[in-house]
Amino acid sequence: MKTLSWRLWFIAGLGILSLYMSAPTMIYFLQPKEIRNDAEEFQKALPKLFLKSHVKLGLDIQGGVQLILDVDTDSAVDNYLAKLSVEIKRWADEAFDNTVVTSSYHLSTQRRLVVETNFDEAAISYEDFTKQLLADYRELIVVDEDQNTGKITFAYTEDNVNRIGESALEQAERVIRSRVDKWGVADPLINRRQNGSILVQLPGFKDPERAKELLGRTAQLQFKIVDDSFTGFATITSSSIPEGITVAEAAVGNGRVFFGDDREQLSAFLSEYVPDDRRLLFEREYLAGTKTQWSSLVVMAATEITGSDIMDAYVGRGSGISSSPVVFLKFSALGSKRFADVTGANVGKRMAIVLDDVVESAPNIESKISGGEASITMGGGRSYEEIFTEAQQLALILKSGSVPATIKIIEERQVGSTLGPELAKKGIFGILLGLFGVLLYMVFYYFRPGLLACLVLTLNGLLLLTAMASFGFALTLPGIAGFILTLGMAVDANVLINERIRQEMAAYRNAKKSIAQAYKKVFWTIIDANFTTLIACTILLSTNSSGPIRGFAITLLIGLLISLFTSLYVTRILLETITAHKNDDQIRSWFKGPTKSTAPKLPFLKYAPKVSTAGLILIVAVIATTGVKGINWGVDFAGGTEVIIGFDAAVDGNDIRTAAASSGLNNVTIQALGADDKQYLVRYENVKDPARNADENTYEVTSSSGFVGFKRSLNTQLAKMNPEILQVDYVGPQVGSELRVQGLLSLIYAIIGILLYIALRFDMRFGTGAIVKMIFDVIIVLGFYVFFQRTFDLTSVAAFLTVLGYSVNDTIVIYDRIRENILQHPKKPLRELISSALNDTITRTLNTSITTLIALGGILLLATGQLWTFAMAIAIGIVSATISSLFIGSSFLLAYDKYTQRKLNSTPQSLPA
Repeated sequence: MKTLSWRLWFIAGLGILSLYMSAPTMIYFLQPKEIRNDAEEFQKALPKLFLKSHVKLGLDIQGGVQLILDVDTDSAVDNYLAKLSVEIKRWADEAFDNTVVTSSYHLSTQRRLVVETNFDEAAISYEDFTKQLLADYRELIVVDEDQNTGKITFAYTEDNVNRIGESALEQAERVIRSRVDKWGVADPLINRRQNGSILVQLPGFKDPERAKELLGRTAQLQFKIVDDSFTGFATITSSSIPEGITVAEAAVGNGRVFFGDDREQLSAFLSEYVPDDRRLLFEREYLAGTKTQWSSLVVMAATEITGSDIMDAYVGRGSGISSSPVVFLKFSALGSKRFADVTGANVGKRMAIVLDDVVESAPNIESKISGGEASITMGGGRSYEEIFTEAQQLALILKSGSVPATIKIIEERQVGSTLGPELAKKGIFGILLGLFGVLLYMVFYYFRPGLLACLVLTLNGLLLLTAMASFGFALTLPGIAGFILTLGMAVDANVLINERIRQEMAAYRNAKKSIAQAYKKVFWTIIDANFTTLIACTILLSTNSSGPIRGFAITLLIGLLISLFTSLYVTRILLETITAHKNDDQIRSWFKGPTKSTAPKLPFLKYAPKVSTAGLILIVAVIATTGVKGINWGVDFAGGTEVIIGFDAAVDGNDIRTAAASSGLNNVTIQALGADDKQYLVRYENVKDPARNADENTYEVTSSSGFVGFKRSLNTQLAKMNPEILQVDYVGPQVGSELRVQGLLSLIYAIIGILLYIALRFDMRFGTGAIVKMIFDVIIVLGFYVFFQRTFDLTSVAAFLTVLGYSVNDTIVIYDRIRENILQHPKKPLRELISSALNDTITRTLNTSITTLIALGGILLLATGQLWTFAMAIAIGIVSATISSLFIGSSFLLAYDKYTQRKLNSTPQSLPA
């Protein structure tokens, strides 16, 4: 009794601690959105006696920006070779005669470095020079050489290419983290994914365009010498110049300068006239309005100095009448020496200051500059405020460091400030409504044991909130569904316990021994039933990097572990405490325990063939419909841009289509969300980048540029309805392909993992029914998406795996009872044992399904859009799993047993020797 008292105090202390730990989260949800979204204001509103940790809100609830950045490691190798080309020229000039290496440059996009040599009057031979260079630069190998011309082509070894790529990813992650930290974004998430891309989440960030500008820029700063003596454009005739391009004599030197509004057109036209040891770049000039003009500039291929030599950057005023903003740069000690050497060796020439392949300025070098400072004059043609803002952003980026490789935004998600709080409100009310419904049902069906289950479920919820707050996990919309599903499935353990106690009381006279025996028998049933869902959650976490899916899997995973603890430990301690001083009749009365077995005798196996046939017909119909109508792939898998728009008044979808067409968007899909026509989902494909080859599967990062035009058309043509962009999702084809593979792998791994567990805990006879049942349930859920053309996205994968886990959960409870019957009555026919097991567990099967559906009911009543689709898919899966457990899974177990028996009987038996 002392032990029992100690355990009871432990549970009470755990409950008080969880209430204290989860209090900040509950206070957080009660605050108005202005305080919730401001970390400092919330800390002021939170009483000092509470801890500061609370459950964080995901982007889909709080609003904000999510970007996935792809780092082009090949460009990092090119950048390293560009610096090395200058270094090798200096090395050769110092080690040998300065005429040995006439030129050293890298071949852009080819990851090659070319050294042009001349040994006519040199004191060293070609072979000795090459041997010495490779000895001093061991990371290089010779890939091509021509002793007649003296041209040697080098490349990095494969190990060094991999090292540079890995280093570029690490530096890119550090630089991005540094930039985000300087903005002061609360609780940012920056993770490097398995494929090398970088996930950036900025909760509460209200300026997505600024986020893309600051994070998408590589800020690769290079100093190159201008070749004003270049005459390669002299052979271009006036008749060959395309429309839109003009030409003028260069102000410096004897060359020509070409002008145009389209940088890509200029580059395509002039590139063939520029040799490998030179680079074609462009200066930008801002004209009136939003127009930009580009002018050609030819520079040496070698990069003399890079942004890695910069120690500080700040904004100041330039000299002159305009006094426009200027970004001043301060070099490191080594950078100062390099800058002095370069300027001293090139007096009288111009030095191009190149930022992300755009020439910001090209001042003339009047003399050697030893002060270790330089400046970038910002382009004019705009208001002072615009120039100053750009100068501040540039200085911030340069101080944070440049990314050593090109960055592309391959996925972009935005949630507006209106959508976030609205969904949060619906999600929270959905949780409360679902929880209230579950508690009400448990009290109605079990009365006093139901009240005890409600107490344990409340503790279950508090412990879940405490765990999420302690580990800093974010609550996403699928996470809310996972929370509700956790509570619904936690009821399963309590239902199993209560039903088993009733059955044991019907078989034994001693009520206390019946309780102990029930817990003994139900222990591994609960473990087996929950472990399959844990397998699905673990696979979700290991194969998916999406925030919403991870939020769902983490919530469900932690919830199930807590449910195991509360159902197998807490409930038993409370039951033992309640029944400690009660006699047999009082305990039976408390449980409403029957005096004899009241298990039904329903003929499930009799109707199993008919249900299986109907199920097969339905599966064929789903597969056929999928072949005809296809799956309505969301942007997660198909790539594209998806926009949710809200209006103050009802809007005709054709008006939105007209606005999209006027902005140049084709193949637009428009879907109303809700019955009042005030909210629409608009989806359109990504736009191919015209600058790339037609056969390349690459798209513009700024596919949102099409979105900007669409938004402008909406605000112009539908201004009276006050259009508001609530959410924007942009996914490139690279991410879409990756996510399709992730989703498929998740399902395959989950099925394999579950089957391995069944084989370990049972035997392969049970595996057949489990496979057939899982396939049936998954295809039924697929039918919901196909028949109603619901968008199939990442959360759909989470729904499939949840149904998969629940399906096997339901089956294992029945299989566990079948196995128990086989062990107790080995001589009885398997058909009779299966039928008995189905009838013994029918009450648990129905109660678990009903309570889980009730838990989802709050979302189904309140939510809209993808969250409603997500909950409905799971609800359909639960109904399907219940039917397949009772009629399909067990009947295929019987069919497989008959097949093995026939096979065994038909095999000839060998005679003894």
